[in-house]
Amino acid sequence: MTAGLSIKSIVIFFAPIVLPRLLVAYRSFNASVASPSPSYLTRPKKNIFQLTKSRITTSTDVLFTRLARLRPSETLTVADELLKQGLTSISARKIYLAFGPDTITKCEFCSINTPSTYLFFYLPFQVLLPHLVHVLILLIVTSKALSGSECTRWRGKFTLVASLVAFCDIYLATTHDALNGGSALDRAAKNAPVSYGYYYISTLARPFIFGVFDLGCAAIIYLSSTHRFFFKQPSSSEQLDQGVSTALKMLNGVQSKLHATSVTRNAIVRDRSLKQRDDAYWQAIAAVEDRTRSGGDDRRVGARGFRRRCRRGNGSEYSGEQYLGRAGGSAGHV
Repeated sequence: MTAGLSIKSIVIFFAPIVLPRLLVAYRSFNASVASPSPSYLTRPKKNIFQLTKSRITTSTDVLFTRLARLRPSETLTVADELLKQGLTSISARKIYLAFGPDTITKCEFCSINTPSTYLFFYLPFQVLLPHLVHVLILLIVTSKALSGSECTRWRGKFTLVASLVAFCDIYLATTHDALNGGSALDRAAKNAPVSYGYYYISTLARPFIFGVFDLGCAAIIYLSSTHRFFFKQPSSSEQLDQGVSTALKMLNGVQSKLHATSVTRNAIVRDRSLKQRDDAYWQAIAAVEDRTRSGGDDRRVGARGFRRRCRRGNGSEYSGEQYLGRAGGSAGHV
């Protein structure tokens, strides 16, 4: 009960302060104008029949009057004016739906009597160029310099599949009948609503297919690189190359160690005090080995002889174990 009263008092105290600020922030957020899109971004041109909800038999004046209402200031653009001059017949409108507006407004050698001329204008820039750019990017990404040998093994297969996709796209474009290729509803009644058309469907589907294809390639490369799938046993030549490279690395390591040992040995030999310590150390080691091998019962005689060798090596008398420790420490220090 006390907690509820305290919360209620806090709400009563802070509500007049917080609520007005929240309302002002909400209104300013809704009133803010969205930033315009960058000028370098271009959207695909929309189908004017779908945009104006017109039929293919709608008169040209009515069609572009509806289009002008959708333009800024209700004024047709220069491209709209050029398109208006080209869409004067049903055949031209069907070609517009099949090959896009650029074939109507920019093709200078095209003729309605020969629809194949529109196809020749449409194929290079609308079909071939996107596939060539896609294959080029695919070759660059799967190169050995950027992605290593694991991607290189898939390079030829990915290029082949991308070429097949391009061939299918070209086949669909060349076999599409621009004048009689409408939907069954379009062929059944001239006043039926217009479909999207081959150009607008392919323009939408082509980037989607590229994205799905690239995603599949990335998944295959990931699975093969992590050896989850598509594991390839190294060939005999690859195993031989790997063994040779490993042996060369080991030889280089041994060579560097031998060089370091040679440098250290030369430094010891050239210094008189270090040379004496080194000789005494190895004499002590030889004495210990002789004592271990002989295994005699008279340990005093062996110890006395060992101390005598130590005096010869260093000029002072101390036990063999002490001398070994001192000599070993000196050699380790060197």
